[in-house]
Amino acid sequence: MAAELPSNAEIAARLQLLGDLLELEGAVRHRVLAYRRGAARIRSTPASVARMALEGRANDLPDIGATLQAKIVELCETGEIAALAAARERVPEGLAAVASLDGIGPKRAVALWGELGVRDLDDLAAAVADGRVAGVPGFGPATVARVAEALAARSDSDAAAERVPLGRALPLALEIAGDLRAAVPDARVEVAGSLRRGRESAHDIDLVGAAGEPAALLDALAAHPATLRVLARGEASVAVMTQAGVRVELAAGPPASFGNLLQHATGSAAHNVRLRELAVRRGLSVSQHGIAGPDGVAVHADEDGVYAALGLHPVPPELREDAGEIEAAARGPLPGLVTREDLRGELHCHTTWSDGTVSVAAMVEAARARGYEYLAIADHSRSLAMAGGLTPDRVRRQWEEIREVDARHDDITVLRATEVDILADGRIDFDDELLAGFDWVTASMHSALGQDAERITARVIAAVEHPYVDAIGHPTGRMLGRRGHAPVDVARVAEAAARTGTFLEINAQPRRLDLDADMARVALAAGARVTIGADAHSPEALDYVRFGVLVARRAGAQPRDVGNAMGWEALAAVRAARIAAAGR
Repeated sequence: MAAELPSNAEIAARLQLLGDLLELEGAVRHRVLAYRRGAARIRSTPASVARMALEGRANDLPDIGATLQAKIVELCETGEIAALAAARERVPEGLAAVASLDGIGPKRAVALWGELGVRDLDDLAAAVADGRVAGVPGFGPATVARVAEALAARSDSDAAAERVPLGRALPLALEIAGDLRAAVPDARVEVAGSLRRGRESAHDIDLVGAAGEPAALLDALAAHPATLRVLARGEASVAVMTQAGVRVELAAGPPASFGNLLQHATGSAAHNVRLRELAVRRGLSVSQHGIAGPDGVAVHADEDGVYAALGLHPVPPELREDAGEIEAAARGPLPGLVTREDLRGELHCHTTWSDGTVSVAAMVEAARARGYEYLAIADHSRSLAMAGGLTPDRVRRQWEEIREVDARHDDITVLRATEVDILADGRIDFDDELLAGFDWVTASMHSALGQDAERITARVIAAVEHPYVDAIGHPTGRMLGRRGHAPVDVARVAEAAARTGTFLEINAQPRRLDLDADMARVALAAGARVTIGADAHSPEALDYVRFGVLVARRAGAQPRDVGNAMGWEALAAVRAARIAAAGR
């Protein structure tokens, strides 16, 4: 038995690497995906998966079968996974990072290794710098430039490597907060910090709690199954490292001052400085402990009381960035921002017809369980062959299945939709005759993202102006941790979208979040409207929409700005009017 059980983060990293190395060797895709899905599941599991495996319970988790459980047990007992050790002997470990770069992939990574002896990112950077990469088959000038950009982007992301993506941190934070509320009767516990503001990543997880005995909350976090070890503890706070490798800090106090503590722990540093300046002008002093004035210290059980004491209307958490929100709150109530409850349908999901994991019927049942009034089945078009894109013939066969499933339900409308590719020259992957048969068309870029700003912007605008395109999906094509935004001029695209009535998607996939909040704000200011799409490839992924809602709220979006906050009849009428205006 290893001296100390490996954390979930350590187990996930080993299984992820094993899957990556097997992919480089050409293993069958389902085997590679099994390791990657298992790694993702382990990262998102609060309790110790090592302990679960030793007790024979790891395979109770989705995506963890007998093979993975056996490998976890092997790691616990020997400190190593023999299959991984063997794979490292066959393939350089650093080649996995090379393959992950945008523009390379497994085949090109193996070619670089064979032709140039490239074994890691440092080797690749040297080969790019001295021009040797250009001599490898498949590496033309455009690809070499793209690789150089990806290396630079990786260098930038390495500088922020300690930050945890929103998609990993927020679910863990919410689960722990819920567990603490259950552990301590009558306790209040909320997520705070940059996660509550909906930022794309966080240095760690900040929680704020209140209870009659605040120390009970600190004890509960220290003893939580997600906690690997306690890092520090004081009278009013505790910091722990979790199994997932994410630091969690809980600050706790009495219920009477919960609002003061939560406000202080949520606002950005700049927002809180502005509040303190406002307080000083009023002869007050504001802190997490309360608002001090001539008559003593006033405490507030809720945040609204804090803002009211400073002469302000409430400021939603997502807007607390010192971007004019305090001045606006002094003038009057801020507009109500869109919420998850405002969304009446989902316009972007995939099924086994392309690269989704379940059938049309299963996705519909998942949407019904979430209270949606409509669901658009938007599988990929033919040009995205790697995702099983549909040919026109398959599209028509899918329409038949969609009609059959739709006919079974009177509480949800199932829409014939597509995520059609915007080709490199701006054309749309399907012809107009086929596009006219869809209920909803999302057009997206999945290739040629290295085009220059003028060309790629013109390409997106051409799609915006296409009469049968309803929305532009993930408009800049970014993938967090892999590639940045393509150089799309979002302001010009937004102007075109406002003119044509085409929606711009806030793609809620946590690895995309595209449009981002700044871009969405530009779009809304131009008069364009957005959709919030989960881009769900599984039933569980329908819940990604919560990340998109955070992006929309940071942009200041109201329900009237969001297409899928409309009922389907109203949205269909908007669509029909736009197509009619285009003369189709």
